[in-house]
Amino acid sequence: MDPMGMLCHLCHASDMWRGKTLALKVALIEATENWEKLTGGGPPCPVMFNSEDICETMKLDAEQRGVDKTLEVCQNMISFRPEGWCPLSIMRRP
Repeated sequence: MDPMGMLCHLCHASDMWRGKTLALKVALIEATENWEKLTGGGPPCPVMFNSEDICETMKLDAEQRGVDKTLEVCQNMISFRPEGWCPLSIMRRP
């Protein structure tokens, strides 16, 4: 993985999470796995995950990506957009 591309994932840290931290945790795990490439062998990584946690998180992430893809396919099939059934551009305001 491209180290700079991986850093882009960490920019999600400032996004509103609404209780959904899986993407951030996956990005942190990937950063810890590539810490030496990211830092050029500088200071030790300040974040650690145990192997069981990494395995469970990556499994959950794969499942979540599958569900997200299925949802996207279903939304495309019925022309359902994130803003609802009717695009905001054609919606009348009272």
